[in-house]
Amino acid sequence: MAAAPGGTAAFLIGKGSHMLQAFLQQLVPALEESIKLAVPLGILLAIILPLPDQSIRRTFTRVLKWGFFLSLFMTAVRVGTKSAVNREIFESMAITVDIIGAILLCAILLRSLHREWSPQEERFFRFGTGALTLGLCLYHGLELWLIPVGTVQVAMGNYLTLTFLVKMLGFFGGIFLGFLSGYLAYKAAAALNHGRLVFVFTVQVVATAIQQVIFVLTVLMARQMFGAENLIPYMAWFIDNQGKVIYAIYFVSVLVPFTLFLQPRPERPVWANPAQYRQIVSSAIRRKRWGSGLLAILILTILVSSVGGWYANKKEQLVPAVDVKAENGLVQIPLEQVSDGHLHRYAFHASDGTTVRVIIVQKGGSAFGVGLDACDICGATGYFERDGQIVCRLCDVVMNKATIGLPGGCNPIPVEYHVQNGAVQISADTLEAARIHFR
Repeated sequence: MAAAPGGTAAFLIGKGSHMLQAFLQQLVPALEESIKLAVPLGILLAIILPLPDQSIRRTFTRVLKWGFFLSLFMTAVRVGTKSAVNREIFESMAITVDIIGAILLCAILLRSLHREWSPQEERFFRFGTGALTLGLCLYHGLELWLIPVGTVQVAMGNYLTLTFLVKMLGFFGGIFLGFLSGYLAYKAAAALNHGRLVFVFTVQVVATAIQQVIFVLTVLMARQMFGAENLIPYMAWFIDNQGKVIYAIYFVSVLVPFTLFLQPRPERPVWANPAQYRQIVSSAIRRKRWGSGLLAILILTILVSSVGGWYANKKEQLVPAVDVKAENGLVQIPLEQVSDGHLHRYAFHASDGTTVRVIIVQKGGSAFGVGLDACDICGATGYFERDGQIVCRLCDVVMNKATIGLPGGCNPIPVEYHVQNGAVQISADTLEAARIHFR
């Protein structure tokens, strides 16, 4: 029997919607981390290139290469060993290096508005350039490379699926847009005069430092170090809204083109004749076009981060779980309730009050897939049924029904069960032990 046209259309629309969501789930975080990395480096490069001291440029290039490879190496160590690299401590150390470099650079640049640099200040500026570049690369580099790790782990070697390819396309698309923004920020910033460039760089450093300080304080409060836990009442709002700091970065980035647009026409040099001065003015007008390009790409990225981020994080609503109780140490669920091939969710209330959710799906005949409504990768986010398939609510990975009840990947954590006396039987002790996955 042919499928109804309306049903086919609804299926295709639903499939396209889920692919778009999978694409945005990788694109949005990759874009935001890339912008946090590329835009500050682009503005810094605009400051460095005109400097007569070539050693500063060489330091920037060398540290940029080392930062790139070190971030890849630390990501590999983090993924491969789990415990060898504490992500929070590592990123806090990278932020500390970054902030030290930023303070040095801002202090020297602000002093340079009124007088020439001394040789000692040039050495400090070179050190600050290296520290800021290394800190940014290690902090945002680790965050960036960890984005696709979950996708690769969930794929479990099956990399030729449409979902996997769409997600990886989203990841690399986010990197492309982020670094394109960084390039345009460099070109637009390079068209600013020195005073305006120092202003934009200083404001950008302050905005970035606020987000970084919030992160470090969050780590200290979580670990109750240096009495930081006393700051919790004052930091709660900032912690809850730290994901919105990206918009402060966008605002500072928008300052670059607007500062460029407001920059007055260059004065006529004493040596320039009218024709030469017209060339100088024409060149200044052409350089302002980089500001228009940066403004356009920033408007696009703001839309992607806001609207795209909302759509990417939109979650399917879970069907409420049916409460079950143990009798004589067993939870018993009648077979007639779970023998239709669909997903069924049950809730067991453990002795400490924790709600342990279990899902059951008939795989075929008398075979059932029984597992927790949680997995080792995504946690207790749950599963839902879509078009007859079982899907992870967090990463949108489709489960093979035959593998439900088996360990590994994004599969539900298996639960030991028996089919007896016309019911699926699960030991209450098994569910009590499983409550650690739902805390």
